[in-house]
Amino acid sequence: MSGGAIAYHLRENKAIERNLFIELLVRVGRVENISDYTYIGFGGPFLEDFKALHAALRISKMISIEMDENVCKRQAFNSPADFIEIRKCKSGEFLISHDFDKHNIVWLDYTTPRGLYGQLAEFRLLVSKLGKFDIAKITLNANPETLGGNATIEEKLEKLKRCLGDLCKFNLDEDDILPKKYPATLLKAIHSALGGLSARVSGDYFQPLSAFVYQDGGHPMLTVTGVILDAKNDLDKSLFLEKSRIAHWAFKNLDWSPPLVISVPALSTKERLTLDTALPIGRTENAGELLVEKLGYCPSESGGEYAAKLLLANYSQFYRAYPLFSRVVL
Repeated sequence: MSGGAIAYHLRENKAIERNLFIELLVRVGRVENISDYTYIGFGGPFLEDFKALHAALRISKMISIEMDENVCKRQAFNSPADFIEIRKCKSGEFLISHDFDKHNIVWLDYTTPRGLYGQLAEFRLLVSKLGKFDIAKITLNANPETLGGNATIEEKLEKLKRCLGDLCKFNLDEDDILPKKYPATLLKAIHSALGGLSARVSGDYFQPLSAFVYQDGGHPMLTVTGVILDAKNDLDKSLFLEKSRIAHWAFKNLDWSPPLVISVPALSTKERLTLDTALPIGRTENAGELLVEKLGYCPSESGGEYAAKLLLANYSQFYRAYPLFSRVVL
């Protein structure tokens, strides 16, 4: 499914990830004025991310990259403001031709599993063109079944090695393509693809800030966000983390650790309000059990009580970023 056909505004886990992205950018705004940045991304037909970032951060210079002419027309129709520039082109063409002056936030949101090598190569090119304190984000399809649904594990592993090509500078084994480990494998692939960039004349490098994996009925998706810092300045990282206070952020990932899983239950407004009266309860081992007791039943359609406890434990972690969907009569 293409990005132009996905209703992101109706997906809880995706919405949480977007809200955490905004929360992260607010922290970056303590270092540099975030409203002065240019936001560049794949807007989709509804430009939801553009609307959210403008509303929360007052960013008013935005560029949407879209190769489908019909989606471009829908963007123009749905655009909430005239400061969103719609560019009909492929992402690779844009990255080659665009002059990334001043500060930028760039999100390469790839929904298709095809062309993994090209996606990583484009992200590498992007990072090489950005400047200090610029923000780069990438989303990749993290479903190992896309390597071949009927293929053996050995065949999937060989296909992944072929897909990564010379960007794969780390050891891969069969465990790395299991569903639970595949997002972490892709995170390693991103790290590997960016290897050596710090040797550029400018001395800049990509410092990861967050890494999440989420799923909303479709394929699991990995998303990684980082900032460009100066490798020649030993104080650069420590000063950035101190001013932004990202080091104290509960959802940080500063060392390429396995991504944090965002997986919450679909809740009614009444269920959510009931649960929130018991929060926060911290990252206790029995958080899910406590919240099941609070409700008096399991808010999960499948997986039974165990699955419900896991989902509610996740909710206790992400409840502040949980979206509120409601019916509006126009």
